[in-house]
Amino acid sequence: MSDLRVIVIIPAYNAERTLARAIDSALAQTEPAWEVLVVNDGSRDATADVASRYPAPVRLIDKPNGGAASARNAGLDAARGELVAFLDADDYWEPDKLKRQCELFRRWPDLVLAAGAYYSQEPGADRAPSRLPASIATNERLNLSGGAALRFAMHAWTGVVVARRDAIGEDRFVSGLEPAEDRDFWFRLTLKGPVCFHAEPLATAVLEPSSLSRSNVARDCGNMLRVIDKNRDALPGWVRAKWSSHTRYRWAACDPDLAAAWRQFGRSLWAWPFPYARHDVTMPFARPRLFARLVRQTLMGRPVGVSQGAAS
Repeated sequence: MSDLRVIVIIPAYNAERTLARAIDSALAQTEPAWEVLVVNDGSRDATADVASRYPAPVRLIDKPNGGAASARNAGLDAARGELVAFLDADDYWEPDKLKRQCELFRRWPDLVLAAGAYYSQEPGADRAPSRLPASIATNERLNLSGGAALRFAMHAWTGVVVARRDAIGEDRFVSGLEPAEDRDFWFRLTLKGPVCFHAEPLATAVLEPSSLSRSNVARDCGNMLRVIDKNRDALPGWVRAKWSSHTRYRWAACDPDLAAAWRQFGRSLWAWPFPYARHDVTMPFARPRLFARLVRQTLMGRPVGVSQGAAS
C-alpha cells in the first residue's frame, strides 16, 4: 500500500481556547493528513471563526449541537480517505503520530484499527505517560473477540485511534451513550478484524475539569453499563459480570456522594464478588482499599470523591 489518505476528524464545541492547538498538531505531522475536518457542533463561542482561519486541508463543517457522537458521525459521513483519525479539540498529537500508525497499516493491509499509549496532562502541568495495559500485547497484529476485544476497546483512547474507513462502513457512534460511545464503537470495530496497540505515546490527553467523563461520573459509568449490556451477544456472561462490577467499582471510587458510592460499591460486589486479576481490569486489592477509604470517610463524615485516575 503506497498511498494512504488520512482524514482527521475533530469534533469541537465551544473550543475556541484549545482548537488551534489541536489543528496545528494535525497539520504538523511528518506524514501529512489528506484532510482535517473540524466539525463545529453548534458552538456558541468563536470556534467556527478559529477553524475558518485555516486554509485547506482544513475544512469546517457546521451542524446543530448534538453531542460528540453526532459530531464524529458528521465527520465520518464526509470522510473519503482510506484511514480516519480522531482528535478532540482540547488534545494534541506528537509530530510522528500519523507516520507511526500509517506504518502499521502498510505492514498489515488488513488492519482495522490502531490504538496506543498516550500522555495525560493537567492544564498547565507536565505530561505523564499512560500505563500500558499488561494484558494487551503491543506492536503486534491482534485478532480479538469477547472479553479480550472489550479490554482492548476500554484501553483505546480516542485521541490515538486510527481506523480503516472501509471497515467502518455504515457503522456509526451511538448518540446518547456519551462519554462511553467511543468504547462501544471501538469494541464493534475490534470484532471486525485485526487491531494493534502502539507502545509509544503518540498523543496528549489534556484533562480539562469540565470534560464529561470527569464532571459527571454517574453518566459516564451509567452509559458504560449500557454499552456492556448493548453488546451482550458478543460477550460471555462472566465477562459482562466482571466489567459491570469494575464499572461500578470505578463509580464508587469517583462519586462525591457518599451514599451513592456505598450503593455502587455493594452492586460491584454483587456483580463480581471475586478478586480482580492483576492482568485483567485493575489491581487485585483495589476494592479492599476502596472499602477502607469508604469506611474512613463515613466515620469522618466527609465526601469520598477522587480523581478518575485514582480509580483505574
